[in-house]
Amino acid sequence: MDTMKALVLLKKGDIQYQSVPKPKPEKGEALIRVKACGICGSDIPRIYGDIAYYYPSIPGHEFAGEVEEVGDLSQDGKWVGKRVTVFPLIPCYHCRLCQIGLYEMCENYGYIGSRRDGAFAEYVTVPVANCMELPEKVSYESGAFSEPAAVTLHALRRSSIPFGKTVAVFGLGPIGVLFGIWAKISGTRRVIGFDIDQQKVNFARENGFDDAIVPEPEKLKRAVESHTEALGFDLTCEASGSNLALVNSLKVTHKFGEVLLLGNQERNVTLTPQDMSLILRKQLTLYGTWNSRFTHIGSDWKAVLEFENSGQANFKPFISHRLPLQEAPEFIQLMRDKKVFYNKVLIIP
Repeated sequence: MDTMKALVLLKKGDIQYQSVPKPKPEKGEALIRVKACGICGSDIPRIYGDIAYYYPSIPGHEFAGEVEEVGDLSQDGKWVGKRVTVFPLIPCYHCRLCQIGLYEMCENYGYIGSRRDGAFAEYVTVPVANCMELPEKVSYESGAFSEPAAVTLHALRRSSIPFGKTVAVFGLGPIGVLFGIWAKISGTRRVIGFDIDQQKVNFARENGFDDAIVPEPEKLKRAVESHTEALGFDLTCEASGSNLALVNSLKVTHKFGEVLLLGNQERNVTLTPQDMSLILRKQLTLYGTWNSRFTHIGSDWKAVLEFENSGQANFKPFISHRLPLQEAPEFIQLMRDKKVFYNKVLIIP
């Protein structure tokens, strides 16, 4: 039996570098030799929290690699040897929303790296239908950014056209900074970021933001006065998952403005009557967003790859660490304990 190396989540909090059986692609599937896989912020609670669907399992959903084998050569042989990135959500294709092409809203979806084994491994099997060929100028490492880049581009597309507007972003991890980059590409007049981590503030300043600030009350007030003419931002994106950041987002958005909820809240959210009054009296529009569009027409993924290939978007500055599989378990624990500054960590099997 052929084997491969992988990071196996054996139980809550216990992820280990092991030899496991190499998967075999079934009909309609491709075997991907993983070349790069990002560690997502959601992987930390999946490993150390209570959200894993089963044990043992292999996480990892932000990846790119080479198609080494397919389950049906006669049908899918053209994919062999292709450089690809992979949409991790697996639609059922039968529910009401799949029937109208809203695959990201599927009611019975699977998911690579959570509901089935993922790419913290040398190999992973995926549906051929979920593969997208990497353009010539997009590397495997950049291809591994396709998932978070598509998620943030999808989020921006949920709001109204940002051209000429002022935008605030709370939370300057990779998701928040990617959102800001898309906003700048889309013609936003000014993008201002907020985060409690000075290193993240510095990174945002160095990567396209017009300014970035630690959101202390007085600094927030001055930022609104300095960077907006309507005493508030046109569009505010909450990308941190912080209750305080959510409330601050409501405060810094001007009347008739938009608030985009992108961050996953991991604790109970509390809004006071005064907070609710901000939504009502300012007549704010709130948008929720989740995942990304993967369709033949209007695909967020196709747009991301075209922006990368043309050079309009460059994700290489986000890579703070590159790790082999065997070093990843120890580093993931450092990430959980916040004992190391990181931006995007790539596993290179």
